[in-house]
Amino acid sequence: MKKRLWLGVLVVIILGGIGGKRYMDKREEDRQELLEIQKDLANYVYNNYRLYTTNDEETDRFTQEYSNGGLTTEEYVEKVVSVRKYIDIDKIEFTGYSIDPMNSLIIYFTVNDVYREEVWLDTRSAETDKFIYRITGGRGKGPYFIDERKAEKKLDISDEQIVYYTGGIN
Repeated sequence: MKKRLWLGVLVVIILGGIGGKRYMDKREEDRQELLEIQKDLANYVYNNYRLYTTNDEETDRFTQEYSNGGLTTEEYVEKVVSVRKYIDIDKIEFTGYSIDPMNSLIIYFTVNDVYREEVWLDTRSAETDKFIYRITGGRGKGPYFIDERKAEKKLDISDEQIVYYTGGIN
């Protein structure tokens, strides 16, 4: 009877060890996938977007002039865009992840320590099996906004410019 008890305990310990090893391997795979997603997203943002600030006083003046009928819509848009100051992306810091009720991965990040953004990853490309990123241009709470570049830079962002998030999913 004592041998059977020891054999049962030994089987439970072995099965627990195997299950724990599988769990740890899966966790490491998930961590590596999240790091790859961060690198890919950082390259996408670095190559396709830039930040800008606006001159609020000038923009208000153009808005007033447009409201009074002194500018056409095209002239107004051209003048508002002309007072933007564009800033290249130098740093991307990932600040967290979460999963929404529809099982979409949400990644939170900060650009140049001034602009916060979140990206919902819920669609994968059929060709590359990578997530399709969607960042809405012109968004932001000010004074910094994000805008899509006219031409892609086609450069890789260096690892020194990326601060990876290695914590768990919120």
